[in-house]
Amino acid sequence: MLTAALAIVVTSCSDEPGTPTAASTHTTTSASTGSVAPEDNALADIQPCDLLSAEEAKSLGLDSRGEPDDIAGTASCDWPQSGNGGLIVGIRPTRGINDLNYDTEKSSEVTIGKYDAVKVEEPNNGKSLCQVLIAVSDSSSVQVTGSVKATSTDTAAACERATKAAELIADKLP
Repeated sequence: MLTAALAIVVTSCSDEPGTPTAASTHTTTSASTGSVAPEDNALADIQPCDLLSAEEAKSLGLDSRGEPDDIAGTASCDWPQSGNGGLIVGIRPTRGINDLNYDTEKSSEVTIGKYDAVKVEEPNNGKSLCQVLIAVSDSSSVQVTGSVKATSTDTAAACERATKAAELIADKLP
């Protein structure tokens, strides 16, 4: 469970421009809604744990059920894998990937399904982590964080898990 907790802390970003920072606590406060474009309303209705079936999770090497969570105001789902990291999916119906500053991270633009995305390797120097941020619209996004054992430096394996999960998830997005 330590690995899942590490992944949760690392994936939480501040609302301030600059380098993403680890959140100090979990919060149950919802993100502000502001004005939301019609395409964002559909994303707001999606539950993160509904984005992967048990069979899809198993294909990613995950044998646990997704556990709903709220990470720094982001509706999330955590699929912990005892001894081998896991996967966390967060839905941000009012924050696009341009609102999340990863400029100082090792990132690259990728395409996931029909969406533009950014792959972030080793966020916050977490060598056992990889994130794929899917741009659903200019003002909404889905963050997929793959992890492997916390003592691992196999970023490629974490990126493979995150990318495969993002591809499965993209088919279910509006």
